[in-house]
Amino acid sequence: MFDRYGLAEATRVVCTDPVVGDEGGLTATREYRSYIAAFEAAAQRKWDQARPWIRPGRIVDVGCATGAMLELAAAEPTLHESDLYGVEVARHLYDECEHRKAQGAFAANPNTFFVQANVLNGPVFPPGTVDTTTTFALTHEILSYGDGVPSLERLAAQIAAQTAPGGVWVNSDVCGPAGGDREVRLRLRTDDGARPAGPVDLAALPDPQAYLDGLSTRARFDQFAVDFRRGAGVPYAYRTDGDDVLLTLADAMEFLTKRSYTDNWLSETHERFCALDGEAWTRLATDAGFEVDPRSGPWLNEWLVENVLAPVAQLLDPDTDEQLDWPDTHILLVARLPEGP
Repeated sequence: MFDRYGLAEATRVVCTDPVVGDEGGLTATREYRSYIAAFEAAAQRKWDQARPWIRPGRIVDVGCATGAMLELAAAEPTLHESDLYGVEVARHLYDECEHRKAQGAFAANPNTFFVQANVLNGPVFPPGTVDTTTTFALTHEILSYGDGVPSLERLAAQIAAQTAPGGVWVNSDVCGPAGGDREVRLRLRTDDGARPAGPVDLAALPDPQAYLDGLSTRARFDQFAVDFRRGAGVPYAYRTDGDDVLLTLADAMEFLTKRSYTDNWLSETHERFCALDGEAWTRLATDAGFEVDPRSGPWLNEWLVENVLAPVAQLLDPDTDEQLDWPDTHILLVARLPEGP
């Protein structure tokens, strides 16, 4: 039996898989309660987006968090014959998945399983055995906590290797704007909070969130620039013209899409949201052997514009002060492995 099914090798892989950190966490600065709440609040919307592309069979959710997506999949009558697998690296989240399973959250489909594993260490499933792989709000973390775009290239190659002919990879995440290198003028509110003399060391404060919440949007940008350079380890160049900031469109969106995350600031300023635009995502998937469905691609989150961006910021042409349209903020990438000859 061990020889026939390769159980010895499977056992070796499971037992030697090094997860990130002592507890499997990507970062020591994440406050998991708010992270879990935000992920679960968006689960239904993300599942509704992805559901039309899901292929029944073996369905794998990589970076499953607390299993919110798999709970929705388990409740789908048309997927009751499918095997559902959640892969999670963070010990806190993996334990919660098992806890929720014990409480019956996935009882509608008893073939629901979880594994704690680091997908960057190698394939989790045998070649050609997965019908659908989903990655929700995961790829920006792999890019940020791995070694950048090469980590995403390895992930895409591993997903392609485990995918059965005709199988799909559905990736839903943040996305960089097209033409992200162009310069823009960013005009931020200065009247919605305090503006101290300069950035501070947030780690030395007793309540960093309260401090950040008390800053004006313009002052919060100054703090972000320092923390993002240090946390993400990337250049973040800009110049000022009065209170306006002149910088690339991609760098403007890095700040604007994170500026409200004061509860997980030090974790979020470690992460890069805008490294890849829609075209770059398509190239990455096709280089791995997938064919990208032309109906998928980047999109603009209008709720984000209405509630997070527009109330505090304007994107302007740097020369004419003409108002610019908000760029795409997210991507739904549907990549299918060809059936073969």
